[in-house]
Amino acid sequence: MHAWQRTGFFGGHVALDFVNTVNDEGKTRDRDALPDWPIAVAWAVEAEVITTTEAEALAEVSDADRALGDLVAFREAVWRLLSAVAGDAAPAPEDARAVSAVIAGAHGLAALGIESRVARWRIGLDRAGADLIRARLALTLAALLASPELARVRECGRCTGLYLDHGRGRGRRWCRMSGCGNRAKAERFRARA
Repeated sequence: MHAWQRTGFFGGHVALDFVNTVNDEGKTRDRDALPDWPIAVAWAVEAEVITTTEAEALAEVSDADRALGDLVAFREAVWRLLSAVAGDAAPAPEDARAVSAVIAGAHGLAALGIESRVARWRIGLDRAGADLIRARLALTLAALLASPELARVRECGRCTGLYLDHGRGRGRRWCRMSGCGNRAKAERFRARA
């Protein structure tokens, strides 16, 4: 059984879904949904970051523990940076530097491809090795950071989940109504009773 669940894809962008790979129900981020390399690789396949063929090759890498540690460290730096953005605060300089370094490294591994008048950065397993997942996520994050969608990033009022809010007016307050939203409603009901 996987520590993450398909219902964890609620961010509206793969970089946000990556940041949301924790199973906390509060503001703790203390229950990692990617506790080992095979689960991280399986998540990347589900998120369509890598192919099943690439996953098979990544299952055999010798530096999986290092790659997982780097992936999780990147995830947490990205979360802190985007959480600050969602709260209209300045990100910590060390988080901005850490995220920037990973994005720059990913661009150094990437080759530009143009198909049907659409430009895409491509990173192959031959160039990135065990860091393929992190490098591809870094490129998707770079695209989000440079897009108008960044202004729509919100943080759940109950947990640390981040999502793109396309609602009108007040917009969403919860990552998912079926989780945090229902728990918040139940708490309000109990408080009134």
